[in-house]
Amino acid sequence: MKTKYAIVGVGVRGLGMFIEPLVKEYSDVAELVALCDRNPKRAQVANNRLGTNIPIYTDFDEMLDKEKIDTVIVTTRDSYHHKFIIRSLERGKDVISEKPLTIDAEKCQEILDAEKRTGKKVTVTFNYRFTPYVTKIKELLKQDILGKIYSIDFHWYLDTRHGADYYRRWHGELKNSGGLYVHKATHHFDLVNWLLDQEPRRVFALGKLNFYGANRQQRGERCLTCEHSDKCEFYLDLKNDPALKELYLDTEDGDGYFRDRCIFGDRIDIYDTMASLVDFSGGTQMCYSLHSFSPFEGWRMAINGEKGRLDLSAAETFYPESSPNFEDRSNNLAHQDPLKVALGIDGEESSDFIRFYPTYGGMELIEVPRVKGGHGGGDVRLRDMLFRGYSEDPLGHMADSWAGAMSLLVGAASNQSIKTGQPVKILDLVKK
Repeated sequence: MKTKYAIVGVGVRGLGMFIEPLVKEYSDVAELVALCDRNPKRAQVANNRLGTNIPIYTDFDEMLDKEKIDTVIVTTRDSYHHKFIIRSLERGKDVISEKPLTIDAEKCQEILDAEKRTGKKVTVTFNYRFTPYVTKIKELLKQDILGKIYSIDFHWYLDTRHGADYYRRWHGELKNSGGLYVHKATHHFDLVNWLLDQEPRRVFALGKLNFYGANRQQRGERCLTCEHSDKCEFYLDLKNDPALKELYLDTEDGDGYFRDRCIFGDRIDIYDTMASLVDFSGGTQMCYSLHSFSPFEGWRMAINGEKGRLDLSAAETFYPESSPNFEDRSNNLAHQDPLKVALGIDGEESSDFIRFYPTYGGMELIEVPRVKGGHGGGDVRLRDMLFRGYSEDPLGHMADSWAGAMSLLVGAASNQSIKTGQPVKILDLVKK
């Protein structure tokens, strides 16, 4: 018997990660019975692209009343997650939620309480767990390659294409997303929680808005009408991007949402430069940072233990040639190590490497071949487990609501620490 799904929130992520694959790749085990979005025109884009006639609703409760649904997939604006998750649970539905689970401790507690009260299940989609590179790191740690883990240095870089895009969308306001400390870093904090098999206990953080927001005098309301468009390195022409034009520009009159708002607008109140100190239940300490205006995108991590050190990195995107034109940067991405480009070594990366340095000298190089697909191949592996099911999960790839809570709460605690100037205890924020 096929599992019946409904999706609330039809944007780029909902369409690409769930709607299209459910219809095209999982129709033998899954049936997508309804779409819900406050903008019916945007939901209709999904039907138009797929040649389907899936029922569309703007009223979530009406959808639950009329359709037979087993599981609701929530891919809305982050600040709405808790409302749709709780209403689904109370109507007897299981829930799959995009990360983050929600944006703050209060909403998180409401979700945990509703799950416990109803007996239904919430799954959070942390796709980075499923990438072959990260999976290999988890396997090595489970094999005790480092022994007791003492510390982690973890640094994530968002570039001037992907990073900038968060500030032109709804993510640029804390009330909508909890900032990148929650929306984006929930991925990163979950990786560490999962790799360590420990829970975060205390957080101290700093954060500033150094680059985006009201840090440039020349700015407008949106790119489409901006008088500075011919001089701005971040000008996004929605008319010249068929996918964004169809999904957003052509549907604006349905909800008034502008996909190309100015990244230097006064409304922006999230941080673009962040650093946190975190200690964990098993005694590990972490130094974490996130920078969202980098000339390249990727991450670096060092895990230090009694038996040695793992040096880890992934170069996700790099612009081989500098250009002040946003479209040029978007169209000339490469999955390359910047150092190799500088040395004249051509070709995109086919593998990532784990470097193990034993405590008393030497090095072991462990190669992990790259695979195709979104988020380093993590998306398709996550979907397979979600929709085709599994009898075993030895590494604990699939994340539940508590994992979702433990990741977002590091970000929420970071936001609170920045405001107060004091460390924040995670277990003071929520009860299991």
